[in-house]
Amino acid sequence: MSKLIRIGFIAVMAFALAAATGQTAAQGHVKASKGTIAFLLSGPDLYYQDGMNGAKAAAESLGYNLKVYTNPNISPSVELANVQNAIAQGAKAITGYSVGLSTEDASISAAGKAHVPILLMYGYSAKYLTKPSVVGFEQVNVVDYGKAVGQYVAQHFTGQLAIITGQLGRGDAEGYRTGFLQGAGCKGDTTTGEPPLTCANGKIQYVATETGHWLRPDGYKAAQDIIAKYPNLKILFSENDDMAVGAHTALVAAHKDQQVSMVSMNGAPYGLVGLKAGWIKAENTDSPALEGLNAVRLLDAYMGKQIAGGKLYYSYTVFVTKANMNQAVGWEFFKNPRMVAQYMKYPLLKPVPNPPGT
Repeated sequence: MSKLIRIGFIAVMAFALAAATGQTAAQGHVKASKGTIAFLLSGPDLYYQDGMNGAKAAAESLGYNLKVYTNPNISPSVELANVQNAIAQGAKAITGYSVGLSTEDASISAAGKAHVPILLMYGYSAKYLTKPSVVGFEQVNVVDYGKAVGQYVAQHFTGQLAIITGQLGRGDAEGYRTGFLQGAGCKGDTTTGEPPLTCANGKIQYVATETGHWLRPDGYKAAQDIIAKYPNLKILFSENDDMAVGAHTALVAAHKDQQVSMVSMNGAPYGLVGLKAGWIKAENTDSPALEGLNAVRLLDAYMGKQIAGGKLYYSYTVFVTKANMNQAVGWEFFKNPRMVAQYMKYPLLKPVPNPPGT
């Protein structure tokens, strides 16, 4: 090999190495990652998937790696193992979705002992705000979120009402139901949320509640059970759009889809399709992708000592019907770099001044 060829070869290899490491002659330094943020993915629901995608978009924008720890069967023991593995593998911070309040005790304790900042989406309880390394919680105001849907139902419908809740035990599913019942003007123990209750000055009778675990097949089964017991059902409230799709399929199969008016929550892409088609009448919506993006931004701000820990943050929400459904924040904006950049420039969420239970 001639001297000229050898020099050229070395130059090419040096350039390739610089490109691989992020260093160029003009830069003069290696652009290193800030480290890894662990994401707890509890369950297969698209809400969680898009929350993860929003978090990934923010992590990439801020210079972190996002490592996902899956828990497809929503197992408390798997969650704790995921948290322990994330800590052992050097995660700088932890976010994502916990299985439930009982599981959070162990997850938050493990993070605190390891001095790893943790911010969970949903599962808020005031008792966690003073725990070591807890950055806080991000979620909708669960009672008010459900209340808006209940108010709409009280204004527009009459007859027998049933509710399909999400996975009970984390507090959000229970809070949605309580808020909905309060909004619908139900009299009695709306906190426990068990029927029967009389609502909307006697115009609505709350007759049944079943859990659909946030999942479409379980929403289908819950709706089947409810309409078998209450053939004169007039109103069905589903706490998310996945369960709503399953419930609608059951109503169509039973030829009840014209008889039963459905309302839902979250504003998933397929929920908005149902809203446009008319089989969902109204929804309160939020974007899991925006929640995930903001969770990572808050963690970054905490690690950069820009904000304090131990706070509750409320997500952006908008109540929609077919008339204003274009106002709902999309679940898939992470596919558009321009929109990611736009949301990354928004002001950080402000903490709730007096969080419930404090």
